[in-house]
Amino acid sequence: MPKFLFLFLMMTMVCCSDKGSKSHHPLSKKSTNSFYEKACNFLDQDRQDSAFVYFDKARVHFLKKNDSFGVGKSLINMAIIQEAAGDNFGSIETSLSALDYLKANNPAHHSFLYSNFNNLGVASNNLKNYQDAINFYEKALTLTKDPIDQLMIDNNLAIVYHNQKKYGKAVGIYKKLLDSLESGSEFYPKLLLNYSRSQWYRNPLFDPSKNYHQSIILSQKNHDKWTVDAAYAFLSDYYLNKNADSARFYAEKMLTLAVELKYPADQLEALQNLIKLSDGQKAQRYFDRFSKTQDSLINSQNKAKNQFALIRFDSEKAKADNLLLQKEHNVHEYKMERQKLIIWFLVLIFLSVVAGAILYAKRRKERLLVEADKKLQQQRLDFSKQVHDVVANGIYEVMMTIEHQNDLPKERILDKLELMYEKSRDLSYNRREEIDFKDQIFSLISSFDDEHTKIVIIGNDNHFWTSIDPAFKLELFQVIRELLVNMKKHSQSSQVILRFVKDHDGYSINYKDNGVGISGLTTEKNGLANIKSRLSGMHGTFEKLPSHSGLVFRIYWENPEK
Repeated sequence: MPKFLFLFLMMTMVCCSDKGSKSHHPLSKKSTNSFYEKACNFLDQDRQDSAFVYFDKARVHFLKKNDSFGVGKSLINMAIIQEAAGDNFGSIETSLSALDYLKANNPAHHSFLYSNFNNLGVASNNLKNYQDAINFYEKALTLTKDPIDQLMIDNNLAIVYHNQKKYGKAVGIYKKLLDSLESGSEFYPKLLLNYSRSQWYRNPLFDPSKNYHQSIILSQKNHDKWTVDAAYAFLSDYYLNKNADSARFYAEKMLTLAVELKYPADQLEALQNLIKLSDGQKAQRYFDRFSKTQDSLINSQNKAKNQFALIRFDSEKAKADNLLLQKEHNVHEYKMERQKLIIWFLVLIFLSVVAGAILYAKRRKERLLVEADKKLQQQRLDFSKQVHDVVANGIYEVMMTIEHQNDLPKERILDKLELMYEKSRDLSYNRREEIDFKDQIFSLISSFDDEHTKIVIIGNDNHFWTSIDPAFKLELFQVIRELLVNMKKHSQSSQVILRFVKDHDGYSINYKDNGVGISGLTTEKNGLANIKSRLSGMHGTFEKLPSHSGLVFRIYWENPEK
């Protein structure tokens, strides 16, 4: 940052602050917008990037509440943060956007418009658009009657005149301001520095060093390190071509203080003078340090500009939203009523769909249970018919053979009986294959599925049950029923998942619900001991797995074909 510009920015931030507030920004923390309050807290912590983000969130919130004044205040703060980060073009754009939300004929808006025009002047001066800066400062002057605010704007105008090399105008303003203040004022040492510098530029024979030292003494009494830092910069510049030792001395003091203040722009300025005043390896060390600090500052500014640019992208949308909010009240009310009717209509449709879905699911479950029962009855009838056809008819054939063939050899009779035995055994095997055990499991589980408890079944297919011994199937049927009975009695679950898994190593049935868990239940009461007893005969295991809520069990037994 140029030496002279430091005081200008410092004065601007004072100019944009609330009276008696720590915040560097114009808005009071008394707000119903929590985003805005959080942004102010970030400002107090000097976390400018976070403050910018939350001022933008506050802006959006104010838009939703039809609070144009709140939108304008948020944008002003965002613009001031952008200017402080070196994003002058972005700051001007945001400040101009804020003007759309504030009214010059409303006295309650004047203090914020004053801060906004002052910020526009700051950014324009930074970009060397001096005439624009003067115009903005003059507009700011019309919006305040506060002597301190007027003093700040006059100071900023004097700085613009100095930058235009109109040193006489600048000196005249500074002298008038100094005459209006007591030496004990916090602004006096700042104005004394500015006055002395412009006077020196106007008349090279003028010696400003005495005033610079006086400013340092007064600032140290006020614990104002920033003004002391500026005075060191001015002294180093003054002695640069007059006394190299003095210039180097004040440049080193400025560098030390700028590091303490964590202000890289002034570090660069001090390092520039030290490079000029040094030679050999010392100059190289200063140059290396200058390059490193400059790269860091540029990267930081670019990062901030990019971040601000992404958030500013929403500004145009905010303008459009604000225009919609300014439509006539009757049109707005009409749209709100129409929206309410549409919402109620959609709610009715949604409730109808939900009711239809529940009714459909209930009827489907009933139909599936009836179908499963019919299928089971049909399987029993089919099996009875096969017993009659295969066993009864076969026995009758043997009886007839023995009755009508008295001399029938014993071996022939044994052969026929053995054939009957084979057919009976095949019939038994066929029965095990034909009865669809997955349907029995499905029917069992479905009987526990109702409007309060949704049961999800995964993997209950023929592939899982094909290789399992029929006796094991019956045991597993009872185990699953025990789990579901315990669930109904104790868990208060609204959702249950049963997953049947078969792999190379073995079989597992995984049970999970979202109920109250197993706390307070005993194995005697919930049937878990019975489950373990059944599984022990299958060489299977039953274990409870850890879960944040509900119950998770795993039933496992090895694949006998492995």
